Amino acid sequence: MSLVNDVTEEALRDLAQTTAEDDTVLSIYLDLDPAQFATAPARATEIDSLLDGAHREVEAGERPRGERQDLRRALERARELLAAHQSWAPGARGVALFICEPLGLSRLLRLPHPARAGWVIADVPFIAPLAESGPVGRVCVALVDERFARILRGSPEQLREAISFGDPVPGRHKQGGWSQARYQRSRYEGAEAHLRRVARVLGDLLRVSPFDRLLIACAGPLWPRLVAKLGADARAALHPDRLSLDVGDANIDDVERAVAEPLAGYQRQRADAALAELREHHGRDGDGRAAVGLEAVLRALVQRRVSALLYDPGLRAGGVVCASCRWLGTHADSCPLDGGGVERRESILGEAVQAAIGQSAELLPLRDRPELGPLGGIAATLRF
Repeated sequence: MSLVNDVTEEALRDLAQTTAEDDTVLSIYLDLDPAQFATAPARATEIDSLLDGAHREVEAGERPRGERQDLRRALERARELLAAHQSWAPGARGVALFICEPLGLSRLLRLPHPARAGWVIADVPFIAPLAESGPVGRVCVALVDERFARILRGSPEQLREAISFGDPVPGRHKQGGWSQARYQRSRYEGAEAHLRRVARVLGDLLRVSPFDRLLIACAGPLWPRLVAKLGADARAALHPDRLSLDVGDANIDDVERAVAEPLAGYQRQRADAALAELREHHGRDGDGRAAVGLEAVLRALVQRRVSALLYDPGLRAGGVVCASCRWLGTHADSCPLDGGGVERRESILGEAVQAAIGQSAELLPLRDRPELGPLGGIAATLRF
Protein backbone atom coordinates (compact mmCIF):
# COMPACT_ATOMS: atom_id res chain seq x y z
CA MET A 1 0.00 0.00 0.00
CA SER A 2 1.53 3.31 -1.05
CA LEU A 3 1.23 6.31 1.22
CA VAL A 4 -0.64 9.41 0.11
CA ASN A 5 0.00 13.03 0.95
CA ASP A 6 -2.38 15.84 -0.01
CA VAL A 7 -0.40 18.48 1.90
CA THR A 8 1.10 20.72 -0.78
CA GLU A 9 2.48 24.25 -0.68
CA GLU A 10 -0.60 25.41 -2.60
CA ALA A 11 -2.95 23.77 -0.09
CA LEU A 12 -1.09 25.32 2.85
CA ARG A 13 -1.06 28.72 1.16
CA ASP A 14 -4.81 28.61 0.45
CA LEU A 15 -5.64 27.58 4.02
CA ALA A 16 -3.24 30.17 5.48
CA GLN A 17 -5.08 32.91 3.57
CA THR A 18 -8.51 31.81 4.84
CA THR A 19 -10.07 33.94 7.58
CA ALA A 20 -13.61 33.95 8.93
CA GLU A 21 -15.27 36.85 10.73
CA ASP A 22 -16.16 34.72 13.75
CA ASP A 23 -14.92 31.51 15.34
CA THR A 24 -16.64 29.35 12.72
CA VAL A 25 -13.75 27.37 11.22
CA LEU A 26 -13.77 23.76 12.37
CA SER A 27 -10.41 21.96 12.06
CA ILE A 28 -10.41 18.22 12.71
CA TYR A 29 -7.43 15.85 12.84
CA LEU A 30 -8.05 12.11 12.57
CA ASP A 31 -5.53 9.40 13.45
CA LEU A 32 -5.35 6.50 10.98
CA ASP A 33 -2.39 4.72 12.51
CA PRO A 34 -2.85 1.15 11.19
CA ALA A 35 -1.79 -0.29 14.53
CA GLN A 36 -5.07 1.03 15.97
CA PHE A 37 -7.39 2.14 13.19
CA ALA A 38 -6.85 -0.29 10.32
CA THR A 39 -10.50 -1.38 10.22
CA ALA A 40 -13.63 0.59 9.37
CA PRO A 41 -15.28 -0.08 12.78
CA ALA A 42 -12.22 1.22 14.63
CA ARG A 43 -12.19 4.36 12.47
CA ALA A 44 -15.93 4.84 12.99
CA THR A 45 -15.48 4.71 16.76
CA GLU A 46 -12.74 7.35 16.64
CA ILE A 47 -14.79 9.57 14.32
CA ASP A 48 -17.83 9.38 16.61
CA SER A 49 -15.69 10.21 19.64
CA LEU A 50 -14.11 13.22 17.93
CA LEU A 51 -17.34 14.68 16.57
CA ASP A 52 -19.17 14.10 19.86
CA GLY A 53 -16.42 15.97 21.71
CA ALA A 54 -16.54 18.87 19.24
CA HIS A 55 -20.35 18.95 19.51
CA ARG A 56 -20.14 19.24 23.29
CA GLU A 57 -17.76 22.19 22.99
CA VAL A 58 -20.07 23.94 20.51
CA GLU A 59 -23.11 23.51 22.73
CA ALA A 60 -21.36 24.33 26.00
CA GLY A 61 -19.69 27.56 24.92
CA GLU A 62 -21.25 31.00 25.12
CA ARG A 63 -21.51 31.58 21.37
CA PRO A 64 -23.86 33.85 19.39
CA ARG A 65 -26.83 32.02 17.89
CA GLY A 66 -25.65 32.40 14.29
CA GLU A 67 -22.15 31.18 15.08
CA ARG A 68 -23.52 28.14 16.90
CA GLN A 69 -25.78 27.27 13.94
CA ASP A 70 -22.85 27.56 11.51
CA LEU A 71 -20.79 25.19 13.65
CA ARG A 72 -23.66 22.72 13.91
CA ARG A 73 -23.84 22.62 10.12
CA ALA A 74 -20.06 22.22 9.97
CA LEU A 75 -20.30 19.20 12.28
CA GLU A 76 -23.03 17.68 10.11
CA ARG A 77 -20.82 18.18 7.05
CA ALA A 78 -17.85 16.63 8.88
CA ARG A 79 -19.89 13.57 9.78
CA GLU A 80 -21.05 13.26 6.18
CA LEU A 81 -17.49 13.43 4.84
CA LEU A 82 -15.89 11.18 7.44
CA ALA A 83 -18.57 8.65 8.25
CA ALA A 84 -20.72 8.26 5.13
CA HIS A 85 -17.90 6.94 2.94
CA GLN A 86 -14.21 6.38 3.57
CA SER A 87 -12.63 6.47 0.13
CA TRP A 88 -9.96 8.70 1.67
CA ALA A 89 -8.73 5.98 4.06
CA PRO A 90 -6.53 3.72 1.86
CA GLY A 91 -2.90 4.79 1.99
CA ALA A 92 -3.44 7.60 4.52
CA ARG A 93 -2.00 7.62 8.04
CA GLY A 94 -4.01 10.64 9.13
CA VAL A 95 -6.61 13.12 7.92
CA ALA A 96 -6.99 16.86 8.36
CA LEU A 97 -10.44 18.31 7.67
CA PHE A 98 -11.30 22.03 7.53
CA ILE A 99 -14.91 23.25 7.32
CA CYS A 100 -16.46 26.71 7.50
CA GLU A 101 -20.08 27.07 6.41
CA PRO A 102 -20.10 30.90 5.94
CA LEU A 103 -17.03 30.64 3.65
CA GLY A 104 -18.15 27.50 1.85
CA LEU A 105 -14.92 25.83 2.98
CA SER A 106 -14.85 22.03 3.01
CA ARG A 107 -11.37 20.58 2.51
CA LEU A 108 -10.02 17.17 3.45
CA LEU A 109 -6.28 16.45 3.31
CA ARG A 110 -4.78 12.98 3.63
CA LEU A 111 -1.55 12.83 5.63
CA PRO A 112 1.42 10.45 5.24
CA HIS A 113 1.96 10.16 9.00
CA PRO A 114 -0.31 9.56 12.02
CA ALA A 115 -1.90 12.67 13.50
CA ARG A 116 -2.88 13.37 17.07
CA ALA A 117 -6.68 13.16 17.05
CA GLY A 118 -8.40 16.39 18.03
CA TRP A 119 -10.35 19.44 16.93
CA VAL A 120 -9.94 23.22 17.04
CA ILE A 121 -12.59 25.92 16.59
CA ALA A 122 -11.20 29.30 15.59
CA ASP A 123 -11.48 32.08 13.02
CA VAL A 124 -8.79 30.50 10.82
CA PRO A 125 -7.93 26.92 9.81
CA PHE A 126 -5.55 25.37 12.34
CA ILE A 127 -2.72 24.33 10.02
CA ALA A 128 0.32 24.52 12.30
CA PRO A 129 0.67 20.69 12.47
CA LEU A 130 0.69 20.56 8.64
CA ALA A 131 3.44 23.16 8.31
CA GLU A 132 5.95 21.11 10.27
CA SER A 133 8.27 18.99 8.18
CA GLY A 134 9.41 15.58 9.34
CA PRO A 135 8.67 14.37 12.87
CA VAL A 136 6.49 16.56 15.03
CA GLY A 137 8.52 19.20 16.86
CA ARG A 138 8.80 18.66 20.59
CA VAL A 139 9.81 22.22 21.55
CA CYS A 140 7.53 25.24 21.33
CA VAL A 141 8.72 28.85 21.67
CA ALA A 142 6.31 31.79 21.81
CA LEU A 143 7.47 35.36 21.15
CA VAL A 144 4.79 37.66 22.48
CA ASP A 145 4.22 41.39 22.83
CA GLU A 146 1.02 43.35 23.42
CA ARG A 147 -0.16 43.05 19.80
CA PHE A 148 1.71 40.27 18.00
CA ALA A 149 2.72 36.66 18.59
CA ARG A 150 5.05 34.30 16.76
CA ILE A 151 5.09 30.62 17.65
CA LEU A 152 8.03 28.44 16.64
CA ARG A 153 8.23 24.65 16.73
CA GLY A 154 10.93 22.04 16.27
CA SER A 155 13.94 20.66 18.07
CA PRO A 156 16.35 22.66 20.23
CA GLU A 157 18.76 22.68 17.27
CA GLN A 158 16.26 23.56 14.54
CA LEU A 159 13.20 25.73 14.99
CA ARG A 160 10.79 26.98 12.37
CA GLU A 161 7.87 29.37 12.52
CA ALA A 162 4.57 27.50 12.80
CA ILE A 163 2.08 30.34 13.21
CA SER A 164 1.99 34.10 13.70
CA PHE A 165 -0.84 36.54 14.29
CA GLY A 166 -1.69 39.99 15.58
CA ASP A 167 -4.61 41.62 17.32
CA PRO A 168 -5.87 45.23 17.22
CA VAL A 169 -4.57 47.01 20.31
CA PRO A 170 -4.37 50.83 20.50
CA GLY A 171 -0.79 51.87 19.81
CA ARG A 172 -0.57 55.41 21.04
CA HIS A 173 -2.77 58.15 22.42
CA LYS A 174 -3.99 60.44 19.66
CA GLN A 175 -4.44 64.07 20.60
CA GLY A 176 -8.02 65.21 20.69
CA GLY A 177 -9.31 61.68 21.13
CA TRP A 178 -10.07 59.67 24.21
CA SER A 179 -9.07 60.72 27.67
CA GLN A 180 -5.80 59.26 28.89
CA ALA A 181 -7.57 57.02 31.42
CA ARG A 182 -9.97 55.67 28.79
CA TYR A 183 -7.12 55.10 26.37
CA GLN A 184 -5.06 53.21 28.97
CA ARG A 185 -8.04 51.04 29.87
CA SER A 186 -8.75 50.24 26.21
CA ARG A 187 -5.10 49.37 25.60
CA TYR A 188 -4.99 47.09 28.66
CA GLU A 189 -8.20 45.32 27.67
CA GLY A 190 -6.97 44.89 24.09
CA ALA A 191 -3.71 43.38 25.33
CA GLU A 192 -5.64 41.06 27.66
CA ALA A 193 -7.74 39.80 24.74
CA HIS A 194 -4.54 39.23 22.74
CA LEU A 195 -2.91 37.28 25.58
CA ARG A 196 -6.03 35.14 25.94
CA ARG A 197 -5.79 34.33 22.24
CA VAL A 198 -2.10 33.43 22.60
CA ALA A 199 -2.94 31.09 25.49
CA ARG A 200 -5.78 29.50 23.51
CA VAL A 201 -3.60 28.92 20.44
CA LEU A 202 -0.88 27.34 22.58
CA GLY A 203 -3.47 25.07 24.18
CA ASP A 204 -4.88 24.08 20.79
CA LEU A 205 -1.40 23.39 19.46
CA LEU A 206 -0.53 21.26 22.47
CA ARG A 207 -3.73 19.25 22.06
CA VAL A 208 -3.39 18.57 18.33
CA SER A 209 0.39 18.59 17.87
CA PRO A 210 2.01 17.95 21.28
CA PHE A 211 5.25 19.45 22.51
CA ASP A 212 7.35 18.61 25.54
CA ARG A 213 8.64 22.04 26.51
CA LEU A 214 7.21 25.55 26.17
CA LEU A 215 9.39 28.65 26.41
CA ILE A 216 8.02 32.19 26.25
CA ALA A 217 9.78 35.46 25.45
CA CYS A 218 7.89 38.60 26.37
CA ALA A 219 8.25 41.84 28.29
CA GLY A 220 8.43 41.42 32.06
CA PRO A 221 5.00 42.96 32.82
CA LEU A 222 3.30 40.60 30.32
CA TRP A 223 4.81 37.42 31.79
CA PRO A 224 2.50 36.89 34.81
CA ARG A 225 -0.55 37.98 32.81
CA LEU A 226 0.13 35.43 30.06
CA VAL A 227 1.12 32.60 32.40
CA ALA A 228 -2.12 33.09 34.35
CA LYS A 229 -4.11 32.50 31.15
CA LEU A 230 -2.38 29.27 30.10
CA GLY A 231 -4.25 26.00 30.54
CA ALA A 232 -3.00 23.45 33.03
CA ASP A 233 -1.28 21.30 30.38
CA ALA A 234 0.56 24.26 28.85
CA ARG A 235 1.69 25.45 32.30
CA ALA A 236 2.99 21.94 33.02
CA ALA A 237 5.21 22.17 29.92
CA LEU A 238 6.28 25.78 30.57
CA HIS A 239 9.91 26.54 31.37
CA PRO A 240 9.87 28.43 34.70
CA ASP A 241 11.97 31.36 33.51
CA ARG A 242 11.05 33.98 30.93
CA LEU A 243 13.32 34.17 27.89
CA SER A 244 15.16 37.46 27.54
CA LEU A 245 14.80 38.46 23.88
CA ASP A 246 13.97 41.53 21.85
CA VAL A 247 10.70 40.07 20.61
CA GLY A 248 10.23 42.58 17.82
CA ASP A 249 13.64 42.09 16.21
CA ALA A 250 14.59 38.50 17.07
CA ASN A 251 15.19 36.11 14.19
CA ILE A 252 15.23 32.32 14.36
CA ASP A 253 19.00 32.20 14.98
CA ASP A 254 18.53 34.56 17.94
CA VAL A 255 15.78 32.34 19.33
CA GLU A 256 17.81 29.14 18.93
CA ARG A 257 20.71 30.72 20.80
CA ALA A 258 18.41 31.96 23.56
CA VAL A 259 16.77 28.57 24.15
CA ALA A 260 19.98 26.51 23.94
CA GLU A 261 21.06 26.83 27.57
CA PRO A 262 17.69 26.38 29.33
CA LEU A 263 16.77 23.46 27.08
CA ALA A 264 20.15 21.80 27.57
CA GLY A 265 19.65 21.96 31.33
CA TYR A 266 16.14 20.58 31.03
CA GLN A 267 17.32 17.79 28.73
CA ARG A 268 20.05 16.78 31.19
CA GLN A 269 17.57 16.65 34.06
CA ARG A 270 15.02 14.72 32.00
CA ALA A 271 17.67 12.26 30.73
CA ASP A 272 18.94 11.62 34.27
CA ALA A 273 15.38 11.02 35.50
CA ALA A 274 14.52 8.74 32.55
CA LEU A 275 17.69 6.67 32.98
CA ALA A 276 17.02 6.34 36.71
CA GLU A 277 13.44 5.20 35.99
CA LEU A 278 14.73 2.75 33.37
CA ARG A 279 17.28 1.27 35.79
CA GLU A 280 14.63 0.94 38.48
CA HIS A 281 12.16 -0.94 36.28
CA HIS A 282 14.84 -3.00 34.51
CA GLY A 283 16.16 -4.13 37.87
CA ARG A 284 12.82 -5.50 38.98
CA ASP A 285 12.14 -9.08 37.90
CA GLY A 286 8.84 -9.34 36.11
CA ASP A 287 8.16 -5.62 36.34
CA GLY A 288 7.41 -5.37 32.62
CA ARG A 289 7.79 -1.57 32.58
CA ALA A 290 11.09 -1.43 30.69
CA ALA A 291 12.28 -2.65 27.29
CA VAL A 292 16.02 -2.98 26.71
CA GLY A 293 17.70 -3.66 23.39
CA LEU A 294 16.43 -3.27 19.83
CA GLU A 295 14.22 -6.34 19.60
CA ALA A 296 12.40 -5.65 22.88
CA VAL A 297 11.94 -1.97 22.05
CA LEU A 298 10.53 -2.69 18.59
CA ARG A 299 8.12 -5.19 20.10
CA ALA A 300 6.94 -2.60 22.65
CA LEU A 301 6.50 -0.02 19.88
CA VAL A 302 4.32 -2.40 17.89
CA GLN A 303 2.24 -2.98 21.03
CA ARG A 304 2.00 0.83 21.55
CA ARG A 305 3.28 0.53 25.11
CA VAL A 306 6.19 3.00 24.92
CA SER A 307 6.10 5.99 27.25
CA ALA A 308 9.65 7.26 26.59
CA LEU A 309 12.15 6.15 23.96
CA LEU A 310 15.82 6.49 24.93
CA TYR A 311 18.32 6.03 22.12
CA ASP A 312 21.74 6.87 20.80
CA PRO A 313 21.17 9.05 17.69
CA GLY A 314 24.23 7.43 16.08
CA LEU A 315 22.83 3.91 16.43
CA ARG A 316 22.80 1.97 13.16
CA ALA A 317 21.04 -1.33 13.53
CA GLY A 318 19.22 -3.16 10.76
CA GLY A 319 15.61 -4.26 10.85
CA VAL A 320 12.48 -4.83 8.81
CA VAL A 321 9.18 -2.98 8.46
CA CYS A 322 5.88 -4.26 7.07
CA ALA A 323 4.95 -2.36 3.92
CA SER A 324 1.25 -2.28 4.86
CA CYS A 325 0.71 -2.23 8.65
CA ARG A 326 4.20 -0.87 9.57
CA TRP A 327 5.00 -3.72 11.96
CA LEU A 328 8.64 -3.45 13.10
CA GLY A 329 11.12 -6.22 13.84
CA THR A 330 14.78 -7.09 13.74
CA HIS A 331 14.27 -9.81 11.14
CA ALA A 332 11.42 -11.63 9.38
CA ASP A 333 10.56 -12.91 5.91
CA SER A 334 6.95 -11.76 6.20
CA CYS A 335 4.81 -9.74 8.61
CA PRO A 336 3.56 -11.90 11.49
CA LEU A 337 0.45 -9.73 11.81
CA ASP A 338 -0.97 -9.64 8.28
CA GLY A 339 1.33 -11.95 6.31
CA GLY A 340 2.39 -9.10 4.04
CA GLY A 341 5.84 -8.44 2.66
CA VAL A 342 8.50 -6.67 4.68
CA GLU A 343 11.11 -4.14 3.64
CA ARG A 344 14.67 -4.25 4.89
CA ARG A 345 16.17 -1.18 6.53
CA GLU A 346 19.90 -0.76 7.04
CA SER A 347 19.00 1.38 10.05
CA ILE A 348 15.62 0.85 11.68
CA LEU A 349 16.06 3.75 14.12
CA GLY A 350 14.15 6.23 11.96
CA GLU A 351 11.14 3.92 11.78
CA ALA A 352 11.32 3.37 15.54
CA VAL A 353 11.36 7.11 16.23
CA GLN A 354 8.41 7.67 13.88
CA ALA A 355 6.45 4.89 15.60
CA ALA A 356 7.18 6.49 18.98
CA ILE A 357 5.93 9.85 17.73
CA GLY A 358 2.76 8.17 16.45
CA GLN A 359 1.92 6.97 19.96
CA SER A 360 2.86 10.26 21.65
CA ALA A 361 5.91 8.80 23.37
CA GLU A 362 8.61 11.09 24.69
CA LEU A 363 11.79 11.09 22.62
CA LEU A 364 15.12 11.20 24.46
CA PRO A 365 18.09 11.15 22.08
CA LEU A 366 21.03 10.65 24.45
CA ARG A 367 24.45 11.71 23.22
CA ASP A 368 27.59 10.93 25.18
CA ARG A 369 25.69 8.85 27.73
CA PRO A 370 27.65 5.61 28.26
CA GLU A 371 24.77 4.12 30.24
CA LEU A 372 23.05 3.19 26.96
CA GLY A 373 25.99 1.18 25.66
CA PRO A 374 25.37 -2.01 27.69
CA LEU A 375 21.68 -1.76 26.74
CA GLY A 376 22.35 -1.98 23.01
CA GLY A 377 22.04 1.75 22.40
CA ILE A 378 18.26 1.81 22.73
CA ALA A 379 15.72 1.29 25.53
CA ALA A 380 12.27 2.40 26.57
CA THR A 381 10.13 2.90 29.61
CA LEU A 382 6.63 1.50 29.14
CA ARG A 383 3.12 2.60 30.00
CA PHE A 384 2.04 -0.89 31.04
